[in-house]
Parts: sequence; C-alpha cells; structure tokens
Amino acid sequence: NRYFLTLIDDYSRYCQIFFIASKDLTFDKIRKFIEQSENQFGKRLKILRTDRGGEFVNKRMQTYFDNKGILHQLTAPYTPEQNGVAERKNRSLMEMARCMLYDADMHIKFWAEAVNNANYIQNRLLSAAVNVTPFELWFGKSPNLSHVRIFGAAAYVHVNKQKRRKLDDVGVKCNLVGYADDSKAFRLLN
Repeated sequence: NRYFLTLIDDYSRYCQIFFIASKDLTFDKIRKFIEQSENQFGKRLKILRTDRGGEFVNKRMQTYFDNKGILHQLTAPYTPEQNGVAERKNRSLMEMARCMLYDADMHIKFWAEAVNNANYIQNRLLSAAVNVTPFELWFGKSPNLSHVRIFGAAAYVHVNKQKRRKLDDVGVKCNLVGYADDSKAFRLLN
C-alpha cells in the first residue's frame, strides 16, 4: 500500500487507520468505518470533516453522505491548519513510526507496520485533549497494556509437532511488528 487514511473521532480522539493502494479506495474504507461504528455503538455519524482532495470530494461520496444524512464539512483550499487534528495525528504517527523503524533497525518497507503499531499505542496513551485514553472513551473501558512489547523485539513462534521432524527447531525466531486487529495475537515478521 502507498497511502494510509486516518479517521479520528473528534470527541474521544480515537483513531482508526486504513491502508490503501490508491486513493480511489478511500470511499470503501470510509463507508466501512461508518457502518461498523454505527453497528458497534448504535450511534450515527453526524459530521465528517475532510480536506478538498479528490478522494473526498466526488459524486459517489456525496451521494452516500446525502443518503445517510451526514454533513460533509470541507476545509478552505490550501489551509491544512483547519484540519489540524488530522494533520497533527498524521505527523505524530509518522514521527513515531520513523523512530520505531530506526530503533528496531528495520527496513523502511515496513513503514505500514510501524504506523499501524504507532496508532495502536497512541490510542492507548493519555491524550491532553481529553484527559483520558482515546481507547477508554471509544470503548468505555480502560485499556489493558500487559501484552504491549517493543516494536521489532525478538519473538519466537512455536512450530506444531505435525509440522516438524524429530530434531527440527520447536520455535522460529521472528520480530514483533504489532498486534492483530481481528484476533488476540501478535503480528510477527519472519
């Protein structure tokens, strides 16, 4: 993927990230986020604020927003400061990801894993804007941080008996690159 899309809840500052290969996939990711959020929390999105990029300002997107009753606010041209929360989030995610890649001595091609991990951590850190963690406001419970490990740290994956011979290694050395979204597991790089 070449891009990432950050969607930030203004109340909690909880951020979800979607990685996309091209900007024309933005609509599908925004629709997925809106429908999933409405289903999970029973609340409807009222306003979505974006810049005037072509991925946000198009007939397909506007039709969807009109049908859902969502007000689409646009920033003035050439004024990224009007969308300051998103701009600052993107900057802090990239800075954190850059530091994690450097510290782990990992190649830059793993930027998406680093950004995803940075977002995971930032959602679970105290935010000056809301005085609690974004995770806590979004999900209504305190985050459990007992599983958090250093990005790029050595990790070993157990090899099942059925997949090894008598003298083969029982574990494979990998590097931790994050946390799975859809299961209770780590994301590891072999």
